[in-house]
Amino acid sequence: MRVSTEGRRATAVTGSSRALALRYARALFDVARAEGQDVDQGIAEQLGSLATLLKSNAELRTALLHPALGPEQRRRVLVAIAEAAGTSPLLRRLLELVAARDRVALLPELAEAYAEVRNSARGVVMAEAVTAQPLDAGQATGLRDAVGGLTGKRVELRARVDPGVLGGVLVRVGGRTYDGTVRGRLAALRARLASS
Repeated sequence: MRVSTEGRRATAVTGSSRALALRYARALFDVARAEGQDVDQGIAEQLGSLATLLKSNAELRTALLHPALGPEQRRRVLVAIAEAAGTSPLLRRLLELVAARDRVALLPELAEAYAEVRNSARGVVMAEAVTAQPLDAGQATGLRDAVGGLTGKRVELRARVDPGVLGGVLVRVGGRTYDGTVRGRLAALRARLASS
C-alpha cells in the first residue's frame, strides 16, 4: 500500500512540474513569437542547449540545485552561463525569473515543453524512434514520412539507439507508442504463454 501511495505522489509531482513547464513555455513562446520568427527559433535552440548542458554536467546540476545556494547566487550563475553562451536577452530574463522562483530543476522539462508548444503552433508533431542500430538517412526519411501519414502533420523525428530493443523500431508520437521491436514481440509472446 505504501508503494502505491508514493507512486501516486511522484506522479502528482511530475504532473505538476509538467504543467508548470508548459505554462512557462507558452508564455515564453508568446513573447518570442511577438518579437519575430528568428527570435523564436533562437530561443528553441538556446534553451535546448542549456537543458542539454544541465543534463550532461552533473557537477553544474548539483551545484545549481544545492539547498545552500540561494536564489540570487543561482541567478548569477545562470546569467553568467547564458551570457557566456551568447543567449538572447529574452532567455536571460526567463532564467532570472526561474532562479528567483527556485525552479532551476524545471529547465530541462521547460526546454521540452517549449519545443512542443513551438511545434504545435507550426503544425509539427515530435516523434521519437528507438532502434537497436542507428537509422541511416533513407530509413529516417521513410519513418518520418510513415509517421506523417499516420498523424497528418509534418514530423520532427528524434532517433535514439537502444541495443536492448534487439531489432525493429519503437516509435512514440503524440502520446502513443507503436512497438515493432523484437523485445516487444518477445514480451507479448511471453505474456500469451503465461496466460495459457
